[in-house]
Amino acid sequence: MCCGNIKGRVGFAIGTGRCGTKFLSSVIAREPDVSSVHERNPHNEAFHRYCRWYRLPVDDDGFLYTKELEIQQDLKDHNFSFEASSHLSLSVRELYSRFEAKFILLVRSPERVVNSYLRKGWYNKPIIYANSKLALGYQQSKGIHHFLGRIVPTGEKFLQWNEMSRVGKLAWYWNASNAAVLEQFKDIPETHWRVEKIEEFSYDRYLELVHFFGFQSETSQQVFDEIRLSRPNALTNVPTIASWDSSEVAEFETEVAPMAKKLCYEYRVDRLPLPELVSPSPEPQSIKRRIMKIFRHLKS
Repeated sequence: MCCGNIKGRVGFAIGTGRCGTKFLSSVIAREPDVSSVHERNPHNEAFHRYCRWYRLPVDDDGFLYTKELEIQQDLKDHNFSFEASSHLSLSVRELYSRFEAKFILLVRSPERVVNSYLRKGWYNKPIIYANSKLALGYQQSKGIHHFLGRIVPTGEKFLQWNEMSRVGKLAWYWNASNAAVLEQFKDIPETHWRVEKIEEFSYDRYLELVHFFGFQSETSQQVFDEIRLSRPNALTNVPTIASWDSSEVAEFETEVAPMAKKLCYEYRVDRLPLPELVSPSPEPQSIKRRIMKIFRHLKS
């Protein structure tokens, strides 16, 4: 059982990842009465995620006890404990039951999430398996939490998924992850969850969110905007829909359609805005000429 001083003082932001969780944790970290972290314990959280996704009969108490110790540490010096982590997206029922926690599901347009994960290298290696009906065995990765977190379908859907392009596989992930969260939300009170589109997440929406969690904000709009413009955790050289071929487009539209419609996102690629063209960087010789020109001007 959870200590009584924890219940009602805990909040989580969850989602697919690449959806604004780092940004939100950075903003809330500016609140003096709140302890805010991002992906605090990836191994513990990703293992629970793996077990929940593949429906493995693993006891939850080790996961929850570890989380409780972390929250208790937060609350020694703060009035509220907040964590943003996509790894926790399949742990809603357990976290609510233990801590009466509140949740925000952050969502982002599917093509943006897909392209961001393409850049990060998700699903870039063949899956090694013998029986698609079983939980996926270990796959080589940079870290164990990367393997645990990169879920795949099982059964007949896996066989179809395994033949898809990476765009199609990631489109499946975006849909499946968001659908799984919304399914869990059905089992907790409506007063304890909400969904926010990161594209529409303004300062006013932020103030509504902190009221939902139950604490007062001392963060100004200027600070909020500064963090937003700094783009925490943003990647460079992210591909765009302009690089997808017709097969990738078809897979994307088919896989994301159910959740895209539910969350009111446009998913038909020919109706999505084309990415802005970025001017190429000057050639090294051009840069050298500019430097020499400045140098000659300073000498004159």
